[in-house]
Amino acid sequence: MIDLSKVAGFPLKFDEECCHVSFGEKMKRPSYDTRELGKLEEVLMERGAAGPEIVYWMYRNCGRLMDSALLEAYDLRYDLSAFVSARFGPEYMKTSGHYHPNIPGQDIAYPEVYEILHGEALYVMQKVADYGATPQEMVVEDVIVVERVTKGQKIIMPPGYGHVTVNTGDKPFVMSNWVSSKFSSFYESVERCRGFAYYVVEEDGKPAYVENAEYKKGVPEIRFAEVQEIPELGLEWEVPLYKACAQAPEKFEFLNDPAKYEEKMWSGLKIL
Repeated sequence: MIDLSKVAGFPLKFDEECCHVSFGEKMKRPSYDTRELGKLEEVLMERGAAGPEIVYWMYRNCGRLMDSALLEAYDLRYDLSAFVSARFGPEYMKTSGHYHPNIPGQDIAYPEVYEILHGEALYVMQKVADYGATPQEMVVEDVIVVERVTKGQKIIMPPGYGHVTVNTGDKPFVMSNWVSSKFSSFYESVERCRGFAYYVVEEDGKPAYVENAEYKKGVPEIRFAEVQEIPELGLEWEVPLYKACAQAPEKFEFLNDPAKYEEKMWSGLKIL
């Protein structure tokens, strides 16, 4: 068992062998779900590709019991996910990918912020003109890739950008996130398009990118980026994401009111 308590900000251990996490005492009991390979098949580059039966585990609404009322007052939810290391044919292990809805009465969607607790991850973010469009009519306006986010680093998924998490490493990894508790994500349009605009495949031991031919109107070139700290929003590499929000939840107002913080959120991505 690997002790992740220091980087997580609360008692947490991770078993790489079975890819499970265990929480310490006085923690909330989270809801638990898994993503099986069969459920991912609709978004894979190669349908029917072999892989582990369970690809990742999701623990939603985690945290210390003593913080429950405070975080509910700010309409925030903290989740954990644990991912295997695998390949689906040449494609790296990935999540289903999803979009967030617009905030009611506003022309801006809910953002999300992730943190790596163990291992490393690659993120694909894409903006489309209408995520309800068919693959034939889907217009992809922008694609951003951050190839390496490592232990302790945080990354904001900007408003209006769908996102996929990819494990390009050779071992399992653990990721946490803060997100508004006011909405549910959309997965269906990603499945209709068989994934995002690019598939991330292994080529000579490193990531390479294959255009998804289901997007009949074509896809833009990838913009690559690196993550940056945003202390004003509580995002610092040496401060656990959970602890930062539990101690100063007002800094995470951007998750429910992103219009006020859009420029500051974008400062966390340095386009290369």
